[in-house]
Amino acid sequence: MNAPLRGYTLDFIQSMLTEESGKTSGWFQDLELRSAFQPAFSLPQKHAVAFEASLRAIAPNGSPVAPETLFGPVENYAETAMLDMLSTTIHVHNFFSRRPSHGVLSINLHPEVLLDYGNSAEYLASLFSHYEVAPNKVMIDIRGSVLEHAGLDDAVASYRKLGCLISVDDFGVDNANIDSISHASPAVVKMGRSVAKKAVRDDRTRESLPRAVSLLHEMGTLVLMEGLESEEQALLAIDADADFASGFFFGPHVDSISGYAQPHELLNRLWDSYKKQGGQSRQNEHGARGSLGIGTLHSSQPKELRKPSSADIAHYREQRRPYLAAIQNIAGKVRAGAALESSCDAFLALEGAIRCFLVDGNGKLAGPDVFAIPPPARQSADFYALSARHDGDWSRRDFFRRAIKEPEVVQATRQYCSLTGYLHCVTFSIATKDTRGKPAVICGDVDWSTHASSH
Repeated sequence: MNAPLRGYTLDFIQSMLTEESGKTSGWFQDLELRSAFQPAFSLPQKHAVAFEASLRAIAPNGSPVAPETLFGPVENYAETAMLDMLSTTIHVHNFFSRRPSHGVLSINLHPEVLLDYGNSAEYLASLFSHYEVAPNKVMIDIRGSVLEHAGLDDAVASYRKLGCLISVDDFGVDNANIDSISHASPAVVKMGRSVAKKAVRDDRTRESLPRAVSLLHEMGTLVLMEGLESEEQALLAIDADADFASGFFFGPHVDSISGYAQPHELLNRLWDSYKKQGGQSRQNEHGARGSLGIGTLHSSQPKELRKPSSADIAHYREQRRPYLAAIQNIAGKVRAGAALESSCDAFLALEGAIRCFLVDGNGKLAGPDVFAIPPPARQSADFYALSARHDGDWSRRDFFRRAIKEPEVVQATRQYCSLTGYLHCVTFSIATKDTRGKPAVICGDVDWSTHASSH
């Protein structure tokens, strides 16, 4: 398959590539085009799980050329489309041909190229086929400027049909319209660098952050905070319960992800700093969502999201009884000395059960997860599986905080988007003690969309 894009085939685009010292560049006019990648880290897992591609253009004299100069106002669409697909081809080649694809590649398309989905999606299909790339390892960013475009729905549907993930870029907190986000149903919402900068100096923005993140989770999307340049900003991302973080605080862009060294020590120190500063002061998930009515976000939908009827609540309480009992049963077995692996059968046999896992009193993952066989079908990307590390820190998550606050009482979260790829995850948890008398929190995830009535 060698699909054309306005007359440009993959073979033609590849003829513009050169390779030197193990790095592939492209050539446009007299400019050399290179890839740069910025890692995005899963905060609970302390591991890079995605990389955002950026274009670096170099003039003949060695000086950099700003991307805005290349991708300015469109005067010749055919040339813009060719340059955009050349850039994408360079990124895909450099990212997927040099290492196992253990991460997601995030790419930006020019708005007009994005909306020209009939040509662009077909070209991407040929590109992925050539490099044997699983499309769900590629995430396409949608700029805020096109969220209200009449043709966006069809464009998103086309890229999603191809298998790509969708993200919304440069989302703000102040005066942000949630409807536009809900309409696109992205896997990830990226909060722009201006959010963290403003939150550092503005109490109102800082207080709005956990509310915004909580609502976005409830709407079925994960959250990335971008542009973090200091420890203070990175701590805000943890405190807001963001899923991912990126920025120069974690290190510069890299021109190759082959042999990329994860900054584990930096992330460990960040979490240590968060806990030393008493990172338990934020509202829990229920409190944050309950107070969204006074926030700056606006939408026609949040009232429906936040205020289920009395009948809905009663029905949900009845539905969750078996899960409460099963988690209590696991806790009893663990207290008596049984291993988690041999204690989860009853819970994992329940409708929609995904996994059981154990964290210690500090929120650190203690041992491997125990998954249902088979687990329910995922509705989104499984970012959790992209990290092989098992020393994740879940102390900021609501299911841990509430369990620690009320030991021996089973807690249940609201439905939220999980890193494991479920859009309607409910986590049941109970804090107890193991046979050595040390605190332990037993957790079980359930895909609540499997229930006939999800509230």
